Amino acid sequence: ISAEYLDARQDNNLVVGSDYLPTKGKSAISAPKYQLGFGLDYDDGNLFGNVGIKWVGRQYSSFMNDASIDPYVQADLTAGYRLRNLGPLKNPELRVNIINVANNHYLSGVYSAKSNANATQGVYGTTIAGGGSPSYYVSTPFMAMATVSAGF
Repeated sequence: ISAEYLDARQDNNLVVGSDYLPTKGKSAISAPKYQLGFGLDYDDGNLFGNVGIKWVGRQYSSFMNDASIDPYVQADLTAGYRLRNLGPLKNPELRVNIINVANNHYLSGVYSAKSNANATQGVYGTTIAGGGSPSYYVSTPFMAMATVSAGF
């Protein structure tokens, strides 16, 4: 089990043209304040498996914190079996990996951030136009893979 608390804040206001965006004290981009994880492994020498679940909190994608990614959850599974040596094949193994078991659709990270998504009044009173929408990484959809491996 793991938990993370991250308090990453910007130290300064951001220069835009001849004014400043009031970003001092805002949360840092791509820095979720909270994350939780759970992992469970099993291995008896032949049969093995793993389950992992991760929850990631809100991530801001603009320096003004006016655009963000919603929190998300992803669960992954692995299961496999190790066989006895078969002739020249040493340690043959069968494995199945399942990524994003629930097929949750979410944005998983910030690809390109913006200074501000919406029009904002600067420190000196200037209206600073919104920089448009940030772009994001899209989550991996449900995926299942089977692997057969062996040494020689």
